[in-house]
Amino acid sequence: MKLLGILLITFLGVCTPVFAQKDTVYLSMESALENADKVYKLDLTWQYMLSLPAGIEKFKNLEELYLGWNKLTILPKEILKPKKLRKIYLNDNPRLDLKRILNLLTDAEGLRELSIGWNAMKDMPEELVKLQRVTSLELLCDSAVNIEHVLAEVSQLKRLQSFSLKRNKLRNLTDNVGEFINLTRLDLSGNLFEELNPKIGKLKKLRYFNLKGNQLSAFPTIISSMRDLEELDLSNNKIVDLSGRIGNFTNMKILDLSENAIKEVPTQILKLNNLKTLNLSHNELEELPKNFDELKDLEELNLSFNNLKEMPASIATIKSLKKIGMSNNPKVDFLKYFKTVQGFTNVLELDLSNNEIDSLPTNLAKVQNLQKIVLSGNKLTYIADDFSQLQDLHELDLGANKFRDIPKAILLMPNLKSLVLDNNKIAYIPEDIAQMKQLKEISLRYNPISEKEIEKLKTLLPDLIVNR
Repeated sequence: MKLLGILLITFLGVCTPVFAQKDTVYLSMESALENADKVYKLDLTWQYMLSLPAGIEKFKNLEELYLGWNKLTILPKEILKPKKLRKIYLNDNPRLDLKRILNLLTDAEGLRELSIGWNAMKDMPEELVKLQRVTSLELLCDSAVNIEHVLAEVSQLKRLQSFSLKRNKLRNLTDNVGEFINLTRLDLSGNLFEELNPKIGKLKKLRYFNLKGNQLSAFPTIISSMRDLEELDLSNNKIVDLSGRIGNFTNMKILDLSENAIKEVPTQILKLNNLKTLNLSHNELEELPKNFDELKDLEELNLSFNNLKEMPASIATIKSLKKIGMSNNPKVDFLKYFKTVQGFTNVLELDLSNNEIDSLPTNLAKVQNLQKIVLSGNKLTYIADDFSQLQDLHELDLGANKFRDIPKAILLMPNLKSLVLDNNKIAYIPEDIAQMKQLKEISLRYNPISEKEIEKLKTLLPDLIVNR
């Protein structure tokens, strides 16, 4: 099997990448001390420690230290010895003496990223202001926290560029949020905001803004002035109307509007010429703008779980498009669609699951670059031999259809590595499956197939992983 990225081997508490020493993550103090000079990342999360074990001063190259979800009360002065230490995670240590910790970390010369706090934290000590080297801060706190005072303290960190208040169940922010004019990243996900404080519109340098998992019922137009935004996450809210001001974000590259109640996409969204990823899944869309090809740089498009009645033909002509999700739109006549449109020349992944499709148009077999197709939850009984032309196909999911046999076209796909045939009516393994030398895994759950046939399969392809 071709190696993709870095192969990881976990052994004796150390996660060891074969080709990248700095990416090694040590998961215990014991294993780290055995390789002290090679320790760049040390993760002691969830170890219920009352104190940090001795030896931290030996890690001269330590850059990242994760101590979250423990029972620490204080840190030893030796934590200042690793001069390259730039990231410390101390979140969910409710016994910490924050004043002492913050005073101590004032002398941590390399510290740039800090995560502190716990779910019951009511306020932030003024000692935070001393950490003027910090550029990234994450705070965990109680929903009844003195947010005005906390924001006042944080705003005095003049080098701060990234700020996170995620998962705190906050309902509002005070006006001093407008003082964070140098922020480029802001994460307010997992709170209870029904609307945003108008002062947040002053944060014009933001490039990343995460509002996932709040209670917003309308697109927050106050953020329309953030012209530098490149990534915006508004997923898992209650948004019904998507303002035409969405077209203001001409630098936007990633836009996630999934899991809302959006009924209509304004044509202004087509002004986002730099958009690469658009997620509109899990909404209530019935139609889309016709000229979707104006999003000429779009690479990923997710339209799954909507009420679409038809798909714009222009989507097929977006040459940059690599990944498309169209599952759970059963009102769309996909057979007609793929018969009439030409394109999808560079698409690598296609999801058409749960669409009541009973046959596949041969035009789909001409999408030569496809590497993954998901067709589960349809009504397929047959696949034409033309689909054997998909020479680059690596993954194929045909689960929950009505196949009685493994289609011949599949047996002729030379590079297929993963095949899912769960929940069909297959009872027989053809001898020709032996020619699928690249197949690494097959899933045959919930098929009326005997143990004898499974043994035959294992004999024909002895290295194959069979899920049954």
